[in-house]
Amino acid sequence: MSTMNDSPLCVVLGGSGFLGQHLCRVLLASGFRVRSVSRSGRPNGDPDLWSCDVEWISAAIGTTVSAGALDGADCVFHLASTTLPSTSNDNISYDLESNVVATVQILEAAVSAAVRRVVFVSSGGTVYGIARQIPISETHPTDPICSHGIQKLCIEKYLHLFHSMKGLDSIVLRVSNMYGESQGCNKPLGAVAHFAAKAIGGTPLDIWGDGTTTRDYVHVDDVVRSLIVAARYQGTERVFNIGTGRGTSLIQLVDLLRERTPWPVAVKFGPTRGFDVPENILDIGLANGELLWRPEITLERGLDRVMQRTKAGLAAHI
Repeated sequence: MSTMNDSPLCVVLGGSGFLGQHLCRVLLASGFRVRSVSRSGRPNGDPDLWSCDVEWISAAIGTTVSAGALDGADCVFHLASTTLPSTSNDNISYDLESNVVATVQILEAAVSAAVRRVVFVSSGGTVYGIARQIPISETHPTDPICSHGIQKLCIEKYLHLFHSMKGLDSIVLRVSNMYGESQGCNKPLGAVAHFAAKAIGGTPLDIWGDGTTTRDYVHVDDVVRSLIVAARYQGTERVFNIGTGRGTSLIQLVDLLRERTPWPVAVKFGPTRGFDVPENILDIGLANGELLWRPEITLERGLDRVMQRTKAGLAAHI
């Protein structure tokens, strides 16, 4: 009879983050053993019951080699990043050293540990740069306009090199703008959570530009499903867009919030930011055909869930 110790071990780099916690919980429910490696270690706040079954390691991703964090791993999910698109240009050397160099060290350790596969979360929102056609397929030119997109693309290239040179298998998921319940609303990332919290709190929403900036918003639960199927995928494709194929402008997002808020939602407009591309909508046909994956949660349904969770969180602090 098999036991939990016989189950494959999954290592999640960045497991204490927003996406990481959702993934760890689903992996455990699917019967895997789970080890998380992140700078913060165990997530902040009161521990949930599922988190007691995760092995939490506190370490920067570049130190996983010395920590032996990949020992015994079947699959490594690389979700970690030290920068955001909005901050990556501030210190490009740090962006490269803490992400690209650290990832190369991880890949070397993965080869030594005989890891079966690395699944890397790249950025469908930044690696392509300014769209030449919509929707954007995986064959679209990659011309990032921020350091974050460049380092993600660079890691993709190193994954290909390690596959060709050392036989390390990998899958790249270029994820569009992710959102969902429990996403931090105080960080400069995640318009859905950020706007929802401000709308519920009666605070004006800040929009950079004229509000026509358009993004492909995908729910975290759908992203987690894509990670699971990517780990099991047996085909030959190695790079997949993960989004919804549907674009929503910031003004349209505000309108959706206004439909769900009984009081006025004010907006303040600021200057356009240089790292923001005007439009980003991903073609997800390859993921649908090869991974047999498609998003299940519409933005309207997902926004309802985010607002319900945000309201409950605010009420708990009153």
